[in-house]
Amino acid sequence: MKLIEKQKLKLNIRRQGINGEGIGYFNRVAVFVPGAIRKEVANVEVVEVFDNYAIAKIIDIDRESKKRVLPPCKFYDECGHCDLQHIEYKEQLKIKQLILEQSFKRYTSLKNVKETIDLTLSDLQSYHYRNYQEWVVRNTNFGIALGYFKPMTNHFIDIDDCMVNDNEINQISQLCLKLFRKHKLKAYDLRNKEGIFYNLVVRYIKATDSASVIMVVKENNKALTMIAKEMVETFKSIKSVSYSIYNPESRLMIYNPVELMAGEESIQTKYHGLDVSISPNGTFPSNVAVHEKMNGKILKYTGLSYDDTILNLYDLSTVSSLYFAQYVNKVYAIDYSEASIKDGQKNIKNLGINNVELIKDHVEGMLPKLLKSNEKIDSVLLNVPKHGLSKTTMDLLNKFKPMQVVYISENPSTLAKDMDSLMQNYQVRRIIPVDLFSQTSRIDSITILEKK
Repeated sequence: MKLIEKQKLKLNIRRQGINGEGIGYFNRVAVFVPGAIRKEVANVEVVEVFDNYAIAKIIDIDRESKKRVLPPCKFYDECGHCDLQHIEYKEQLKIKQLILEQSFKRYTSLKNVKETIDLTLSDLQSYHYRNYQEWVVRNTNFGIALGYFKPMTNHFIDIDDCMVNDNEINQISQLCLKLFRKHKLKAYDLRNKEGIFYNLVVRYIKATDSASVIMVVKENNKALTMIAKEMVETFKSIKSVSYSIYNPESRLMIYNPVELMAGEESIQTKYHGLDVSISPNGTFPSNVAVHEKMNGKILKYTGLSYDDTILNLYDLSTVSSLYFAQYVNKVYAIDYSEASIKDGQKNIKNLGINNVELIKDHVEGMLPKLLKSNEKIDSVLLNVPKHGLSKTTMDLLNKFKPMQVVYISENPSTLAKDMDSLMQNYQVRRIIPVDLFSQTSRIDSITILEKK
């Protein structure tokens, strides 16, 4: 019997899916049920049917999980970003570990997955942990507003208080909104070609009570300058206000140049106890506490020594290299972000670090030259993009075979598929799930590989 739309089923939810949904089976066909929790029995209605799976919605729950909680966020049902908020936090950590384990079992030949995988790394702060927020700015029936698009849609959700943001970010964001309204500015409307705002980007560092604000706009005008000055004068924590002109051809929200309007060019903070500067559009971890724990795990499991040379590649490499430089002989970091390279150069100089070389380039373009010119590359740290490693990078790692590879992932599926290729020459020593984005279904991880 095939599934059809509007068909009603009773499902035993067997496991959690990679996007946070519960998964049950009907005649061996997987049925994905958003909002369901593993071990529940749910009455559902099929809403979409595909070749080898279906999507259903909950009608009611016959047997409710003991791990189900009432989501505290008033936007939970509309927003869709914190898609695990209905699950008790410790169970969220367990689910992320299980999903990562399932990915390795499905896509790799690794035999002892359970013995190799750690408990999910976390600092147990499940709300108000995020220090960086990119808001969408839109016009609504109630005036200009900040919010998000619901995942996989163009449906705008007006958000006045996001529970995963640091509270200061929410307060700064509401001040910005108040000033936009005061000066009668609107979001850009594609239909009538009116308005100015596209996005608002706020970063707040609790350690130094410092914030930076970037307004992403169609064009600059006098009102923006007045708003920038009012921001700095009104909020003690706002140290830097800039603007960036929106570029529809770029995939980046913030497009260079970023022009300072009020305050300082960068904000100061601590990173592993080091004094560092961050430019408004520079790269910095959005959850510093967990990110620092990740670096500690990498150091523990790799056993990096003062004789080692390491390559640190992709996003955040210019930041984490400041930490790893203390424990190795030489660090090469490759990042294509101009702002991140400039921040890194400034921090290296201020900290008196002399064993880090920063390279602004695409990894695929520079990596062959580095591997060929350095006979002794001991470890490669990969801060891998969501879509996984490119074939070029994969082929180079399998060809030159550095002693260790540290694969930092934000996607269990692409991670496991890449592992299957790397395991031709490497053995998996340790897998560490990481909860960088609590309440969401995103699963970060660290996999430590050692050459066979």
